[in-house]
Amino acid sequence: MPEITFEQPIWYVPLCLLLAAGISYLVYTKKAPWNRATNWLLNGLRFLLIFVLLILLLNPLLNQMVNEVERPSFVIAMDNSTSMIQGLDTAVQQKLVADVSELKTKLEAKNYEVFVHTLDGKPADISQISFDQKITNLDRWLRDVQSSYEGKNLGGVYLISDGKYNQGTSPAFFPYNYPVYAIGVGDTLQKQDLVLQNVLYNKIAYQGNKFPVVAELVNHGFAGKETLLEVRGNGKVLASQSVKLNSNEGLTRVELEVDAGESGMQQLDLRLKVMTGESVASNNFRRIFVDVVDGKQKILLVAPTPHPDIKTLAAVIEKNQNYELTTYIPGINELKEDKYDLVISHQAYSRYKLANETVQRQREAGVPCLLIFGSRSNILMASRTEELFTFSQKGAKRDMVFGALNDDFDLFSLREDARENFSSFPPVSVPYGEATVPANAKVLMYQRVGSIQTDKPLLYLMEQNGQKSAYLLADGIWKWRMQEFATTDASDSFDDLFLKMIQYLSTKVDKRKFKFYPESNTYFENQTVKFHAEIYNQIYERVYGEQVQVVVSNADDFIKEYNFTPSSAYSRLEASNFEPGLYNYQAKVTLNGKKETVYGKFSVKELQLEELDQVADFNLLRQLAYNTEGKFYADMQTPSADINNFQLKGIIHSQEDIFPIIHLKWILFILLTLVSIEWFTRKYNGGY
Repeated sequence: MPEITFEQPIWYVPLCLLLAAGISYLVYTKKAPWNRATNWLLNGLRFLLIFVLLILLLNPLLNQMVNEVERPSFVIAMDNSTSMIQGLDTAVQQKLVADVSELKTKLEAKNYEVFVHTLDGKPADISQISFDQKITNLDRWLRDVQSSYEGKNLGGVYLISDGKYNQGTSPAFFPYNYPVYAIGVGDTLQKQDLVLQNVLYNKIAYQGNKFPVVAELVNHGFAGKETLLEVRGNGKVLASQSVKLNSNEGLTRVELEVDAGESGMQQLDLRLKVMTGESVASNNFRRIFVDVVDGKQKILLVAPTPHPDIKTLAAVIEKNQNYELTTYIPGINELKEDKYDLVISHQAYSRYKLANETVQRQREAGVPCLLIFGSRSNILMASRTEELFTFSQKGAKRDMVFGALNDDFDLFSLREDARENFSSFPPVSVPYGEATVPANAKVLMYQRVGSIQTDKPLLYLMEQNGQKSAYLLADGIWKWRMQEFATTDASDSFDDLFLKMIQYLSTKVDKRKFKFYPESNTYFENQTVKFHAEIYNQIYERVYGEQVQVVVSNADDFIKEYNFTPSSAYSRLEASNFEPGLYNYQAKVTLNGKKETVYGKFSVKELQLEELDQVADFNLLRQLAYNTEGKFYADMQTPSADINNFQLKGIIHSQEDIFPIIHLKWILFILLTLVSIEWFTRKYNGGY
């Protein structure tokens, strides 16, 4: 029952009544040209008009309860991955869409709200559904539905799928808070098929060498037959091998050796000969991309004596196939004379002459260096000799400190968990004293004593006169790697920091005024290709606001042009919707009237996850339906018959609605009516 309340005290109402009566009495006590009955009528009209106006000034509020009924709703979750229609002709595909549309119609006929979603999580029009998704993550999909309809009157989800997923976890293990009515689509029987399931290869190969390519074949129903595996590149057969299929259900590994041709990104196509009676031919093909480089970067690690740090550094360096490590410990192994790209000196400036002379020769030849000062290092000699290293050591004392990463370090980026992991590493031994860091040095790590971070450097990097160098004021870093492995079962943060530092030091200084490059050399077809641009002026300061013209093309006459104007160091060009293949890019910018051009390549790989498995997994759908108290259907016809069995009711949502009466339009109509009747009556009876 609606109630009327006032924002002003209720005792104002009698005052309004008296005031309205008084004003109307004063107006109509004068002698008038109409009779007594008319005078009382006019008096009453004026009284009502004034009283209503005075009441509206008190801002009366209409307080009532509004009930809204939320109808039960269903979600039709349509798996629109490519595996849903493999082996189906157009007529069968159209019937599947028609059956889904019929299911939606029957649910709506029962006064249920129906929403249709596809794998991308967005509402979809059934007639516009395209089975083009290359990835199936059922668990994330169903969780998103649960999140989107939380608190809603959701009667259940009709999941129309073949039960196959290739990303995420099994949906059978998550307690969804709604029933899943799973409808199986596809064939649960394995057909005759050959599958090129996986290809193992090195992403980097070295020009002039041969590199292995291992193909894993899965055979379904071709026991005793023979097929042919070919590797093609640049329109030529680079390697081939006949494969004898020994069993009906089994995995066969085939290893081929391929010659690394010209340097650069190379596209290689692996293809299995299609067998007679094979159900799907698309999974007989794989495309890989190999970056052929001129040669490995050579690193020389020099130490006066064996130390656990040496083995740790060697393990990190050898993780990168682009590096070739030579370790030289005088008296233990011989020095291999070669042209090195980086020298690492452990226990730098020790009392061992051969080690010091070896490092010095390399540095005089312009080789970048990483100097690690340990307990055997002569800090006084290093401070007198090194132009970029000044240290005032107090006697031969040493201190135990922790490492603290510098948030402002910008020469290269580290993992997101690096700071947290490094903060838990054990302390290392450093010389006790004061270090003077050059003004243009980049400090990567500071010393931390207990919980207090100092401004003393633990690790810093420098570049002077085109030569790079790094200084680490501690040994015992092997404990850091062991600690991370003991905590996380991996050493990713430690390895990432040292590999990126080694990569920075060993990379030749690039003084080009214009640099343009993708974040990665290889992308999947569903990913966005991201480019970065760096533009410098004559004194090599970073500048912004220059327009970059970018052209992306491939061998199939594909050409796409972009205009990109970097406005900050974080600006990037994002491009998408590339078909699988090898692409060339060309970027141009005009600096001081001169055109600068950069060329490069990147590859886009096809997602073939949906083609690997042709058998529908109805057991997963049954388990999912059972766990959520839903039901499994093996075809599209049966669910329609069960819709009449649902006893779902709407949910009544009650809400208190407080509405100012002055906003009601009929109040204005009443006031206008009172004024009009009074005016017309006065005029009719000869008044004014």
